[in-house]
Amino acid sequence: MKKEWLNSIIFRFLAGFMAVILATLTAFAFVYRQAYDMAQKITYEKLHSQAEYYLQSFNNEIGHIQRLQNEFFTDRKLVFIIAPDMNINDYEKRDCLLSVQERVDAITGISTLVDYGVLYLPKSGYRIQPAAVYQMDQEDMDEMYAYLPWADDRIHFDGTNFFIVKTGAPVIQSGSVPNHVFMIRFSREQIIKTLAGVSTVGGSGAFWYSEEEGVWVEHSNGERVGGQLAPQLRRNENGEYESVQRLTVDGKTYLVFVGGYGRLGLFVQYEPEEAAMQPVFRFRTLTMIVLICLTVLAIVISVLSLIALHRPMNTLLGAFRRVQSGDFRHHIEEQRRDEFSLLYKGFNEMEDQIDRLINEVYIQTNLTQQAQMKQLQAQIAPHFLYNSFFVLSRRIKRQDYENAEELARHLGNYFRYLTRNGADYVPLRLEAEHARSYCAVQDARFSRRIRVDFEDVPEEFGGIMLPRLVLQPLLENAFKYGLEEKVADGILLVHFRETEKEWQILVEDNGEHIPDEKLAEISLQITQGKGGEITALSNIHRRLQIYYRGLSGLRVNRSILGGMAVMIYIEKEAAVFEHEASDR
Repeated sequence: MKKEWLNSIIFRFLAGFMAVILATLTAFAFVYRQAYDMAQKITYEKLHSQAEYYLQSFNNEIGHIQRLQNEFFTDRKLVFIIAPDMNINDYEKRDCLLSVQERVDAITGISTLVDYGVLYLPKSGYRIQPAAVYQMDQEDMDEMYAYLPWADDRIHFDGTNFFIVKTGAPVIQSGSVPNHVFMIRFSREQIIKTLAGVSTVGGSGAFWYSEEEGVWVEHSNGERVGGQLAPQLRRNENGEYESVQRLTVDGKTYLVFVGGYGRLGLFVQYEPEEAAMQPVFRFRTLTMIVLICLTVLAIVISVLSLIALHRPMNTLLGAFRRVQSGDFRHHIEEQRRDEFSLLYKGFNEMEDQIDRLINEVYIQTNLTQQAQMKQLQAQIAPHFLYNSFFVLSRRIKRQDYENAEELARHLGNYFRYLTRNGADYVPLRLEAEHARSYCAVQDARFSRRIRVDFEDVPEEFGGIMLPRLVLQPLLENAFKYGLEEKVADGILLVHFRETEKEWQILVEDNGEHIPDEKLAEISLQITQGKGGEITALSNIHRRLQIYYRGLSGLRVNRSILGGMAVMIYIEKEAAVFEHEASDR
């Protein structure tokens, strides 16, 4: 059935249609992949441009503040107030202090990034801020000395604020007091605001990250996921961060661009893939809709094909199978007005014609079989009569009247069954009684060397109809060819068996061992109707085949006793019982 379906027209039609859908799906997948790669490339290029511009602007602004901080220490008036022993009057000192205060105010106010600035003059005892000048106390001194370890050209982070500390001297000797210490503190909030300029897409963000300095500053237009992305950042074989990465946080995918190192550490941008790929995802949704429509169309076409083509074809194939099994009584009754109506009409006419021809051949074959059976009866009776009468005569001479009477009764039953003019088909119980009488006569002849075990016919078997004289020839064949050479311990077994699909009658013996090749040859000769020693078996097989229209016959196998087993099988769906036969 599977092979027939694969070779069917409807399967080829549907396979072709599915091939078109598959080709369309492949094309959509290719276009989608190209669009996805292009959108991803554009997104990374945008992130790269933003990072490049932001880093350049941010570094330039911080760098300018640092230059002003360095240039501050060259102020001429600063020199007059860095030490208390400078020979200037109060007016000049006040003028110098105001001038330096203005410079501090100018530097701290030059950028919105600067939050606060302070100049410490420990030797002269002044603390100068953009708004005022103060005398330094011990708290100010402690604060200044706390900043001294950070005096270099880098921006530092204390966990809360970013700041730069300069002393104006290249080297600070241990224990020495510097002339001046200038600290500029940057606004963390303003730095975060600068990051907002590169976080333009919903859910996107950017952050500064430095594990060594403990720096972490992030801005996001959605959930702040930088802390989860940073540990996932991949490095190449040289230990450098890969600039383009695709990472996942809580099942959501982000396109990540590592812009490189700047004044505050590593600069990283991220953007949700869903937002970046939204046009591509819309294309994917459109693709899925098209594919669903194509699938629905395939189903609709399949159903229409099933109705218009596959179903009538199945009706026609089913009718052919019925004819193949020997059923010519059922015509195709379906009414149609298309081309199949002509096929159905032609099939019904063909079926009637074949049925007539088969009936003619069957009648002719049946008459021939009846003639063969009559001839077989005429051949068997004299041969069997002589041997049986000799046995009967010996028993009478021995005055074994009881066994002689029993033998005479079996002979009478045997020859009455052969010679009476009755139906050509009989119930199994009558055929079995005849075969049992035959076995009883043979048992009288060979009782010393052959034992016959004839099982009672089960009640459900008794009404099965058979052609006459199909069981007794099997027994005769076993006596003649299977057990003839047995001088002792010969066994002939007749029993009945039922399977899920068949009724079976088995005749087995423990005659000589027959090779498997010989058994296969005998089986082939029986089915092909060849002559020789198995002519009787071949005739029985053919008669059963004709009566049951191919659903009955003989099988030859090795017996469980060691010799040969001949089985009459009748399929249950074809079995004819006594009451059914009487209705014919």
